[in-house]
Amino acid sequence: MIRINVVGFKGGSGKSTISYHLARQLSEYYNVVLVDKTYSGTISRIYNINNNIFSFLKGRNELFYINKNNLSVINMSFLNEDDLNGIDFNAFKYLYSKLTKDSDIVIVDHSSIPHDFATEIELKAFMENFRNFAYNTVLVLSGDEIPIKKYLNYTVLLNDFVKNYAEKILGISLPTDVKFLKIVAVIINKILKGQESKLEEFIRGDEILQRSARFIIPYYLSLTQRHFKDIDPPKEISDITRYILDFLREPTSIL
Repeated sequence: MIRINVVGFKGGSGKSTISYHLARQLSEYYNVVLVDKTYSGTISRIYNINNNIFSFLKGRNELFYINKNNLSVINMSFLNEDDLNGIDFNAFKYLYSKLTKDSDIVIVDHSSIPHDFATEIELKAFMENFRNFAYNTVLVLSGDEIPIKKYLNYTVLLNDFVKNYAEKILGISLPTDVKFLKIVAVIINKILKGQESKLEEFIRGDEILQRSARFIIPYYLSLTQRHFKDIDPPKEISDITRYILDFLREPTSIL
């Protein structure tokens, strides 16, 4: 099983749009589970999933997931941390395992907050269930974030967070320089005319962007509207899917 985290630091950057189309396209080849772990619940609303796993565990008897062919969607969206208070972690872990154990790929559409309580319990449950500690990340930045480099600190902190959980689960100490987090691709989304020169300067001055695969997506008005699910994805998103597929099919894939 492979886990792909779609991460960004700004609401409206396009994480859910990319997660949705990536999951749809990869499900043509693999069994895919798409986890909606956002505040907005955009993907869950697309599939008319009105309940979430946290409310289900608290007794709300309504489906919080769907399964269509090779694609399943789990609603882990939440409004604030009060929604998660009182959750039985072992029950959550068991339920999460049942819903994901037969999948080839788990794609997690994260909230724009780098760390929240849902991140802790979801990631811990995933790692404990599957002993899978690779944190493969697709980083999504929007065009108006070109000057922002918040993710540089985030990558270090997240790697330490995953390392800490891995040590607890495995019961061993790991080298301080061990790396769990891998930025598989950086997507710079919603690039407007006139931003190209700033973008090139941004990329040249950033080691992570230079090392990672980069995909530039122009501003498509159709992808910013509520019904982006009904629109054929642009070529750039299909290029990202092909890139991920190449990794999955490579025997020595870092994924």
